[in-house]
Amino acid sequence: MIKHLSTILITFGFIFPLFSLANGGDQRVLGSEYLINFARSPFTPIAGTKTAMLVSFVDLKTGKLIQDDILVNVRVGEGRGSKTFIHEEKDILVKGGVLEWSYTFTKPGIHELFFNFAFVSNPPKVYEPPDFLLDIQKPETPEKNNVLILVGIASVLISGIIGWLIGQKTRIK
Repeated sequence: MIKHLSTILITFGFIFPLFSLANGGDQRVLGSEYLINFARSPFTPIAGTKTAMLVSFVDLKTGKLIQDDILVNVRVGEGRGSKTFIHEEKDILVKGGVLEWSYTFTKPGIHELFFNFAFVSNPPKVYEPPDFLLDIQKPETPEKNNVLILVGIASVLISGIIGWLIGQKTRIK
């Protein structure tokens, strides 16, 4: 019974990778002092869908998150090399070196994100790490969703038939 269950689970593992959620991120080094880690979900944002982001600020000397309070400015530019920004938030207080932030991109295409920061103890000294580029995708059309549903139903049926056949084969022995 366990052997058959393993076979069925392995079959599902090969059939359903399309349905896994992808998260991921990028890193930028600022001089030899700080590392900025930028994680997001989904990894490739979709226009009109909220993107959850986690920005971690690491002190490279200690190898740990910055524990001092920092003020973060977030800017979103449309296109590479943007001189004007479609969204700005200033002086977001970050404690413990981690900024949780979300944003809904309205248009597909390349967008630039900037996460400048300063220590609360020395606000005039602003650190400006390199930007993060995101390729915002067009929203999926309903036809694609219908295809995914049909693929899912077909996969369940095929897996069920395979499981039933394996069960019949072992019953005969």
